[in-house]
Amino acid sequence: MSERDLIMKFWDGVNRAGIDNLKSWICTKSDFFTAPCSTEFHLAVPGGLARHSLNVLELLTAKIEYYGMKTPYETQIICALGHDLCKANFYVKGKKNIKENGHWREKEIFIVKDQFPMGHGEKSVSILQDFISLTPDEKLAIRWHMCAFDAGIHFNYPNGFPFREASKNPLVVLLFTADYEASQIVEAGL
Repeated sequence: MSERDLIMKFWDGVNRAGIDNLKSWICTKSDFFTAPCSTEFHLAVPGGLARHSLNVLELLTAKIEYYGMKTPYETQIICALGHDLCKANFYVKGKKNIKENGHWREKEIFIVKDQFPMGHGEKSVSILQDFISLTPDEKLAIRWHMCAFDAGIHFNYPNGFPFREASKNPLVVLLFTADYEASQIVEAGL
């Protein structure tokens, strides 16, 4: 089964009003299945975003099972497959001069062209809510999935206080760690 078919099969497991419109947007109005996951870090290749989302789902599901949490599978799907929707329609191809073996050459790379600069987790929540309703836990987990890498949380103001409170929610911590482990361990060197 292709990654596209597998992802859409998971989305089929979500029973919320508007899910068909979300699936349609993902398939026809976004580059979700061809987008990279980053410009140069993890899975900076076509299709990297889809692969990363599946990796996060696998890790998140294993963590929830390990801790014996009663998190609905629908929530796991939404959080894992939706946490980086902000990266759909986000990257474009560009060129960069790089030096290899003492010689300069032009290399094709991905660059960011953000059409809706709302923030990372916030943008994913916004995209999802354009189509389906989210629970408070889902909103918090997706919003804060970058945790320590989100701007401002190292300080008390403005994001430090809400982040500290949000991180008391186990789903917030589990989505962040699943995302981080996927990017730093599972996808390292890919």
